[in-house]
Amino acid sequence: MGDRHDYVALEWVKGEIAETLKLAHQAIEAVLDDPQAFPGLDECLDYIHQVHGSLQMVEFYGAALLAEEMEHLVEALQHERVSHRDEALHLLLQALGQLPIYLDRVQSARRDLPLVVLPLLNDLRSARGESLLSETSLFSPQLPDFPPLSADALALLEPAELANVLRKLRQMLQMALVGLLREQDDQTHLGYLAKVFTRLEALSGDSPLSPLWQVASALVEGMREGVIANSPALRSLFKDADKELKRLLDQGMAGLNQPPPAELLKSLLFYIAKAEHPTGQMLTMKDRYSLDDALPDSAMVDEERARLAGPDRDAMRSVLAALCEELVRVKERLDLFVRSDRQHTSDLESLLAPLRQIADTLAVLGFGQPRKVIIDQLAVVLSLAQGQREPNDAILMDVAGALLYVEATLAGMVGTVEPESPEDARLPTTDLTQIHQIVIKEARICLQQAKDMIVDYIDADWDRQHLQALPALLTQVRGALAMIPLNRAASLVEACNGFIREHLLLDPHEPGWEQLDHLADVISSLEYYLERLSDDPQAPGEQLLDVAQKSLASLGFFPDEQPGAQHVPVLEDVLSPSEALVMQDMQALDDPDIVQSLAEVLASPVSALNPPALITPGSLMPPPADEEPVDDELREVFLEETDEVLEVLHEYLPRWTANPQDRDALTELRRAFHTLKGSGRMVRALILGELAWAVENLLNRVLEQSVEPGSVVQQVLTDTVLLLPELINEFATNSQRQRGDVDQLAARAHALAKGDEPLAAEDVDDVAALDPLLLEIFRKEAETHLASLNRFLDQAAEHVPLQASDELQRALHTLKGSASMAGVLPIAELAAPLDQLAREFKAHQLPLDLDEVELLLEAEGLFRVGLRQLKHDPLAPIVGAQSLIKRSETLLAERLESILSAPNTGLRIKRDPQLINNFLAQGMDILLDAENLLQRWQQHPGERQELSALLDELTTLGEGAHMADLLPVDVLCEALLDLYGAVEESSLAVSERFFQEAQNAHEALINMLDELAAGQEVTPQPARIRALHDLLDQSLDPSSMGLIRSDGSRTLSIRELGSATAELQQKATALEPDDEIVEIFLEEAIDILDSSGQALQRWLSDPDNAAPLSSLQRDLHTLKGGARMAEVEAIGDLAQELESLYEGLVDRRYHYSESLGRLLLKSHDRLALLLDQLQNHQPLTPAQDLIDTIRQVRQGHSVAEAPPAIAEHDSAGHDPELLEIFLEEGFDIIENSGAALLRWQAEPGNRQEVETLLRDLHTLKGGARMVEIGPIGDLAHELEYLYESLSSGALQPSAELFALVQRGHDRLAQMLDGVRAGQPCPPADRLINAIQNFSHPVTVETPPALTLPAKTDATPPAADAGADMVKVSAELLDELVNLAGETSIFRGRIEQQVNDAQIALNEMETTIERMRDQLRRLDTETQGRILSRQQVDAERLGYEEFDPLEMDRHSQLQQLSRALFESASDLLDLKETLDRRNHDAENLLQQQGRINTELQEGLMRTRMVPFERMLPRLKRIVRQVAEELNKDVAFVVGNAEGEMDRNVLERMAAPLEHMLRNAVDHGLESAEVRLAAGKPAQGQISLDLSREGGDIVFDIRDDGAGVPLEAVRRKAIKRGMLAPEAEISDRDVLQFILQPGFSTAEKITQISGRGVGMDVVHEEVRQLGGSMSIDSVPGQGVHFRIRLPFTVSVNRALMVQCGEDQYAIPLNTIEGIVRVLPNDLEGHFRIDPPRYQYGGQTYELCYLGELLKTAPRPKLLGQNLPLPVLLVHYNDRRIAVLVDTMAGTREIVVKSLGAQFAAVQGVSGATILGDGRVVLILDLLAPIRAMQARVAQTPTLPEIDSEPHKPLLVMVVDDSVTVRKVTSRLLERHGMNVLTAKDGVDAMLLLEEHMPDLMLLDIEMPRMDGFEVATQVRNDERLQHLPIIMITSRTGQKHRDRAMAIGVNDYLGKPYQESVLLESIAHWSKKHA
Repeated sequence: MGDRHDYVALEWVKGEIAETLKLAHQAIEAVLDDPQAFPGLDECLDYIHQVHGSLQMVEFYGAALLAEEMEHLVEALQHERVSHRDEALHLLLQALGQLPIYLDRVQSARRDLPLVVLPLLNDLRSARGESLLSETSLFSPQLPDFPPLSADALALLEPAELANVLRKLRQMLQMALVGLLREQDDQTHLGYLAKVFTRLEALSGDSPLSPLWQVASALVEGMREGVIANSPALRSLFKDADKELKRLLDQGMAGLNQPPPAELLKSLLFYIAKAEHPTGQMLTMKDRYSLDDALPDSAMVDEERARLAGPDRDAMRSVLAALCEELVRVKERLDLFVRSDRQHTSDLESLLAPLRQIADTLAVLGFGQPRKVIIDQLAVVLSLAQGQREPNDAILMDVAGALLYVEATLAGMVGTVEPESPEDARLPTTDLTQIHQIVIKEARICLQQAKDMIVDYIDADWDRQHLQALPALLTQVRGALAMIPLNRAASLVEACNGFIREHLLLDPHEPGWEQLDHLADVISSLEYYLERLSDDPQAPGEQLLDVAQKSLASLGFFPDEQPGAQHVPVLEDVLSPSEALVMQDMQALDDPDIVQSLAEVLASPVSALNPPALITPGSLMPPPADEEPVDDELREVFLEETDEVLEVLHEYLPRWTANPQDRDALTELRRAFHTLKGSGRMVRALILGELAWAVENLLNRVLEQSVEPGSVVQQVLTDTVLLLPELINEFATNSQRQRGDVDQLAARAHALAKGDEPLAAEDVDDVAALDPLLLEIFRKEAETHLASLNRFLDQAAEHVPLQASDELQRALHTLKGSASMAGVLPIAELAAPLDQLAREFKAHQLPLDLDEVELLLEAEGLFRVGLRQLKHDPLAPIVGAQSLIKRSETLLAERLESILSAPNTGLRIKRDPQLINNFLAQGMDILLDAENLLQRWQQHPGERQELSALLDELTTLGEGAHMADLLPVDVLCEALLDLYGAVEESSLAVSERFFQEAQNAHEALINMLDELAAGQEVTPQPARIRALHDLLDQSLDPSSMGLIRSDGSRTLSIRELGSATAELQQKATALEPDDEIVEIFLEEAIDILDSSGQALQRWLSDPDNAAPLSSLQRDLHTLKGGARMAEVEAIGDLAQELESLYEGLVDRRYHYSESLGRLLLKSHDRLALLLDQLQNHQPLTPAQDLIDTIRQVRQGHSVAEAPPAIAEHDSAGHDPELLEIFLEEGFDIIENSGAALLRWQAEPGNRQEVETLLRDLHTLKGGARMVEIGPIGDLAHELEYLYESLSSGALQPSAELFALVQRGHDRLAQMLDGVRAGQPCPPADRLINAIQNFSHPVTVETPPALTLPAKTDATPPAADAGADMVKVSAELLDELVNLAGETSIFRGRIEQQVNDAQIALNEMETTIERMRDQLRRLDTETQGRILSRQQVDAERLGYEEFDPLEMDRHSQLQQLSRALFESASDLLDLKETLDRRNHDAENLLQQQGRINTELQEGLMRTRMVPFERMLPRLKRIVRQVAEELNKDVAFVVGNAEGEMDRNVLERMAAPLEHMLRNAVDHGLESAEVRLAAGKPAQGQISLDLSREGGDIVFDIRDDGAGVPLEAVRRKAIKRGMLAPEAEISDRDVLQFILQPGFSTAEKITQISGRGVGMDVVHEEVRQLGGSMSIDSVPGQGVHFRIRLPFTVSVNRALMVQCGEDQYAIPLNTIEGIVRVLPNDLEGHFRIDPPRYQYGGQTYELCYLGELLKTAPRPKLLGQNLPLPVLLVHYNDRRIAVLVDTMAGTREIVVKSLGAQFAAVQGVSGATILGDGRVVLILDLLAPIRAMQARVAQTPTLPEIDSEPHKPLLVMVVDDSVTVRKVTSRLLERHGMNVLTAKDGVDAMLLLEEHMPDLMLLDIEMPRMDGFEVATQVRNDERLQHLPIIMITSRTGQKHRDRAMAIGVNDYLGKPYQESVLLESIAHWSKKHA
């Protein structure tokens, strides 16, 4: 947000404001002189009102606020509503003086900061009794104002099951707040908060409630990053946000239209504004709400306040220099007195006035310590002058030394009053500061030694010898800090020392670790505090001392002195009454801290000025007996003053007692005691003064409303007033003494000021009467109850709301009772309301919510405080307990009232107590009777009478439990009734176990009734019910039935049916195998077992040797095959599992361990046992237990499978290079295997594809094992085994098999993607189990005659030997392409230089021709001169008969002429040679260009890859999404064989996947909807790939519902992207889905995010230099067409000029180019909006500079040449773009602009021209798309207004190449365009085509001289006003006159002065313009 202040207007009114304020100042001074001058106030009010109005008009609200407060104060003075009139008038004077200064600062700093004048505002408000302003009151950001959403918009936003979603979000929010409250695992809970607010932000959309969640989300981000600390205030704000969420839950979606409370939003924004290091979201909020303007940086505010209030450096230096000079004069007078006879002490009185003046000046400057020294010496000089002291040398030397000290101090301050830089600020200002630094350094060293002692003490097992020197060391530290003075730090060190002495040295018990943690916090905080002081003495460190004090409080120790305790200086010498009054008035300025607290009055106005009493002595003591009494005159003044104070007290105390709200009376009372305190301390009436201080401290607390003005406070004041006369009398008679009644009265006042109720005398007696042993027993018991409370709070931190547990209720109830019994009433009173709350909540079955948990958490801390108080004061009130009790009672009342007033809220109402009582009475009798019946039945099991009675009793009990809603009792009764019923039906026999379980169930019922009687929740008994059900199940178990067999005799054989059936099956199985095959198997198996046993022993002895494992695997494989052939299943199954285990050991999937070795030995032993049983024809015992164990080992349930704990350093799994190789190979394998799988599915009988898949999976498994990626290796292994079964014929292809295999390949691809992304790779256990179940069925019935078919195609076909392939790194290929592009750039540069050389050669040819012409003229002139001398020479020499040219007398001149001719010929030959070389270079460059083009095309062909490589990935995406959404989708791909650039393919992978997900998720309807619409249930998505020219075209279609155009339009209007009344086409509406964050989705999904999200796709397409179009037909589907360049590295573009800038526009975005005359274009632009007709089409007309917002449209009138217009077609929009010029088309190398410019719309890259210039590549479609929301175009301004500042066009006409070049470079260097002409004819030709702004003209030129040119120009109607400046070497006056006569504007000589030429050009170009 820009600064909208009008500083010009402020400059206008500032002078008048200053004059008006001067008049107001004079009016106030008049009122001060004459208090009755009320008209002065009226005038002042008028003046200030005028100033206020002026400041409001110019909108400077900070200054206006100050003027408004001044106006209110004047009105209060008029109506006499101000208690201290003079003070208010002085404040007004101060404000009137500072307001002009503030306005000057606003004018210079360009900022209006109301916070700067906040202290002054508060002073003005305080003067009239108003409440003070805080920073937040001036913090007023511009809060958003969103319109309410319509019902349709709310319906679109509403997710399914809104109530459940909001309820879960609120539950998560509350759980996170509880965690933050306990400050445990803050990051986790902040993560929960972030999720909640993010979900709410998405749910709210653009509703009025959405800003709350956005701001809260940003605030949580700041807390997660550590920028904002977790504090109670923030948690309170989040609780308010929870209330808003609760309101939303109650109101539903309609609640979104209610904005959040402004104060809540403002408070959240305040925390963001105060953050020093904001995060990304916080910066967004700062920008959105302009928080930097609403709340400037505190350092800036402090600096501005210092500038406003503090004296400036020069003024301070001058004042200090004047003080030093005054001190020198005082010293000189004192020196004269010392040197005199010292008899006339009255001479010293002349020193009193300057010393008072110096003291006053020091007070104004805030220098407290030097001022106190001056005051002390003033008292000494006064006593000397009055003769009270003898003027001896010692006293006079002390005075002189003190004056020297002050002078040295002020001299040191002169240069360091206001340092210029932070470095200067750190320099010590005086020697005292250096001493402070030394002391701080020593204190830090001592603290480090203290820490070392404590560490040694802990390491030495609590040896106290290491701590003996520690108290003395800390005492030194305390003394040093007190000397500096750092009183608060010193008091903290003393308290820490007390803890060490009491608990570490004297206490025999070892300290707890918690105590040691707190002690460490104390010492570390003090050390950090001193470290900060040593680095920067002005740095604030109170927060560190707060941490130390808090830790000391946790240890039970409190410092004796706190910051802010004001030390009253006591003068050692007696003063006169007048001096005493002066000192009393100025006493408040003694301490600089007080001055600072005035500036900080905003935070706590009363406490800052009058802090609470922190030192409350037990007894008030009189001064020492040997102290010198005060002056009698001073005593008399004090006694007179006490009489006046007593009169005030007697007047105002009754008035305040009658009306405690009378602040005026209370203020007078407080002032009276303040006066009594100050005067009493001054005259050493300490008993009286300290009692007055205790009462004043109490009244300060009443004034700041932290203490209620109740009857107890009034009684203290009454008792004090009654006691004062007696104390005054004792002082008057010099009989002050310690008094018990005074001590008790002061203690009562201090206790009330602290918020504590003072103990009565009987309470003190009760404390003494408590038994310490009983208290210790209570403390231990209370600790157990608090542990129960903490367990419940831990559960609440994980889940809120939570039902109150029985343990919680018992703990609170017992704690209350035991505290009452032990007499610890504070804890009992605190536990009582909590016990009631828990009981009521439990009785009403209400869960404890966040508010209740917070109460319990706070109570737990208070209970701990109460327990710590047991040692010293068990009956002391617990601070904060009363507040907690009130809140607990209020909360309980509110919850109960809400239940009673809303019976239909769904909450369960408390059970009827009468019904419960009846059930208890009846149920207990029933259970006792039932127990007796069960005992009798157990004694006589055969009798059934007791059983019938039990059934009746339990039926009655169950019905009663059902009526009373006691479900656990009812369920257990039902289980017992079922059990007894089974016995009654004779389906279950009774046994000992039966009676035992029944007895346990009866006892459980009795326990349930006991819990019910105690008011606790009835505990279910699932174990008892399960035991009863187990007994009941036995009545139906088949094993309980038997088989009766008779052998003919009378003896019957009874066996269980199950065992008999198993025996028959075993016998039948034993008879099945062929005996001959079994014998052969036995012989082979025994040999195999012997060799495998030996191999196993070798491996166990050397586990690193893998050779025995391979042998073992082969042996077990052979043994398994033989067992299968002999149909010995028990051996075959065990051998198969052992084979798989050995295979895993060979592949290193499993590792050796002792447990694995034992398992293998046991398995081999079992195999030997089975072979023995088979050999002896005994039934084989299946080894199912071993098989299960081995399977568990293979599936990861054994430690033997875990890798070794210590991995090798050279492990391949940690080699990134090896991993990269594996990933590259893995993706190739996945691609090849995916294609092979598709071919196999199309032709299931093709075994060749199965073999290919088998090899691929084997290779992938080996690679995964090599890099130790177990999950991929395991899944590949199972798939390999599956393909082995397919290859061997054990499995046949089926649809189920194809689906399973496809899932396996998809999962492998996902795993590889995860590994490449660095994500963890979880095992695919479920998929592996599914494959194992498919390939290893549980029961495999193999036909006996089944034989393995032979593999016909076992050997794969050999690869084509002629197709040699080589792998090249993709990065290397990209680098080669880039190098080829760079070669093109350099070739272009060379070509440009060759062209420049050709131009230079042409210039050279012209120069040579001119030189030859001049030589011809020279030769003619030479011959003429020779002939003219012919006659004279002939007569003199006698050579009349010879021609002069025949003689050698002319040879010198002739030879030079001929030599020049030859040189010119040589130059011409040289030029022709250079010309031929230049042509050769051009030919070579053309050849090199062709070669370079072929090179690029070859490299690009190398980069080309078939699109079908991506097909498996895309199909996998469609399958996965369709499966997740339960949709039937067909995905058809056309022309997948087409090739494209690998980079384009890789960059388009993610967009294509995103579009396919969108098509399945958003595009296609569900099967039911499709069938209802008449469509097939299966949806179809098609992807077609084609090539058009240099572009690749993707066509993606679906037959879904299409894009909801109306919903898109509504969303665009809602987001402000489209005007509601705008009329745009459907195609333009579709473009909105390309905008970032644009979505019409109703809910967020994991599949495709928030919605269509096409902005990601469009951005990627745009960056690739392509375009995208969308076509949607409602009900028929959507068609996306993506057009991309064939390659992204090289492209063809049109070079255009716009103003001074050149751009490249890709040719694929241009539909056509036309040239239009300027006059026609001017007519088209005058149409509103501009239009251009071409080819029957209408185009929107615009200028490229306007489109890019870089330059306005140039003036078209006056131009002659036609201008180029580019025709662009974008969807159904046609745009005509005017450019200045075109520079042809060329092949460009596209360069990326980087991430910094990625967000710039309309720029897709850059290229480098041959001359080295960088030219931007424009994407014309981007700015055109930005125009689509425009409803109407702004009318164009007149041409003059829109004319850009074009550079001057200057024509330079001179026949000298050097002059033309030098002049052209000079003009171009100064931003002008230059046309050059070599003579007048050339100039006139150029003037026919161009109209320059000015002409530089030479005179002497071939063909047409300058005079002729100027004449023609002046006679030409079009050119006659063209300015002409002649530059010539002819500087004669006649040439100048002729030029001026022709009309030349200026005439300059050669060589010209550049500055003169430029000034002339500037002058005449302005005239021409």
